[in-house]
Amino acid sequence: MTPTDSPNGTDRVSFDVPSPAPAPAGPVELHSPHGHGHGHAHPAQHVSGRTRRRLVTALLVTIGLGGALAGGAVLTGFLPNPVVAGDPKASGHGDRPAAGPRSVKVVRPKRDPGFRITTQQFATVEPYYLAGLRTRVSGEVRYVAKNIGEPVRAGEVLVEVDVPDLRQAVELKAAVIDQREREVAAAEGELKVARSAVDAAKVSVRQKQVDVARAHDLRAARKTDFDQVAELFARNSVVKARVDSVELDYHAAERAVEAAEADVEKAKVDVSGKAASLEKAAADVDLKRSLVDVARKDRDAAAIQLGYARLHAPFDGVIVARTADPGKYVSGGSEPLMTVARTDLVTVVMKLPDNSAPYVSNNTQALVEFTQLPGVTARGSVTRFSPFIDPADKTMRVEVDVFNASPAEVQTARTRAAVGPGLALMVPFDRMAGLAAAGGQPRRVGWQPGDAVVPDWGPDGRYTRLVPGMTATVRLDLENFADAFLLPSGAVYGKAGQSYILVVEDGVTKGVPVAVQVNDGTLVKVAAVTPAGGRQVTRELTGTEVIVVARQLEVGEGTRVAPVFENW
Repeated sequence: MTPTDSPNGTDRVSFDVPSPAPAPAGPVELHSPHGHGHGHAHPAQHVSGRTRRRLVTALLVTIGLGGALAGGAVLTGFLPNPVVAGDPKASGHGDRPAAGPRSVKVVRPKRDPGFRITTQQFATVEPYYLAGLRTRVSGEVRYVAKNIGEPVRAGEVLVEVDVPDLRQAVELKAAVIDQREREVAAAEGELKVARSAVDAAKVSVRQKQVDVARAHDLRAARKTDFDQVAELFARNSVVKARVDSVELDYHAAERAVEAAEADVEKAKVDVSGKAASLEKAAADVDLKRSLVDVARKDRDAAAIQLGYARLHAPFDGVIVARTADPGKYVSGGSEPLMTVARTDLVTVVMKLPDNSAPYVSNNTQALVEFTQLPGVTARGSVTRFSPFIDPADKTMRVEVDVFNASPAEVQTARTRAAVGPGLALMVPFDRMAGLAAAGGQPRRVGWQPGDAVVPDWGPDGRYTRLVPGMTATVRLDLENFADAFLLPSGAVYGKAGQSYILVVEDGVTKGVPVAVQVNDGTLVKVAAVTPAGGRQVTRELTGTEVIVVARQLEVGEGTRVAPVFENW
């Protein structure tokens, strides 16, 4: 090593390196030291320039990845950082004498009596109702009544599919109903005949009972004759033959009484049989009538299947999509043949982050600004929100309904609803009549319904149609915190997945874990987290804390500092 003078007067040091021996021409040969023991040389091995470049590139990539991993571990707190810990040797400046406490910028928490949480999120405009109409039957499209952009009324037929087999099935079921009704008529006739037979049998019983009475009278007369003849015979006034003849007549009269009584019993049995036939005829009528009901239900089921061949508008709206053409074959449950949307009302939908979800209520105020319509805004309360945070994206759905009509049309609709049906015809009809029929407000199904918002169309007040699919931004005034202690957002830093504030106590820094309650990017509201009884307890700031607001990781914990208060 030989010192020399440089042209600019400074010393420079040069190194004398012996020149290497000239390399032999031709490829480089690598020899094994073990080859001499065998009395012969190994063949030469060639190392190309491409192989050397690959080896050098792999080495550099390995060194770079190792450095990146080490740096990330230091930044996240998983590896100690000597500079952050206050070691001057680690900074590369070597040993230096102590310079006293380090000056740091600090603040105290500031009390804000009217702190308000606001959030602004991207949103989309959706139709109030949107229905894709699918057919449940297969067949060729018979006709299409509407095209895209045309208005429709609820119940209006939009598409019909030709299904002759279902139509024939309905006609067949109707014929079966007619047949069953005729069978009911015949059964009712049989019931009348059976009822008449019962009545006739009852009359026969009464007649037989009269015959019994007559037989008793005849027997009594024969008994009187027999007694008189027997008395005359005792006086020898008549012959024995006469007595025998009268006695036989008396016994015959007794047999006639028994026969008449038997006829009565038979007539009663006949009444029972006729009554049973009457019950059977009545049951047959009920059976026939039930068969009529079954046939009607069967016909109705077939008619429902046939009804699926027609697609009806489910509500007043406008056609926004159509895939059906006459003659096109469609399958049941395939893609929607027609899509209907209700656009006199639109719904602005936003996805609210989960950290703001607890502060949404029915009284939360929203300001909607439409991206495609500068200057057009809508201000009012949130219409509805879901009480559920979607685990897929950690957001909650919030909706604001907006009237898609001019102020005059909205006023007309509300007037028609206010005056009642009797005087509503005196108010000019408009396309918001469906809204008026609903009492001036749209019918809502869902969580916590609210009122729809009338847009502010700008200084000129000119109505511009809101088109579903537009985008918007929605600002929500979530909640007011009375007498809240706030900090600048930069006062909170993170380490190893935990939020901290760096507090100065007795001139020494101390990291305090905190729970971030609200952070709007400028101001932050936190609560200190302290362990108590095996669990974490939060406490509000008192306003007396001295908190470092910048370069907390560089200052580090346990560092003696000189606080410099900032006005904020």
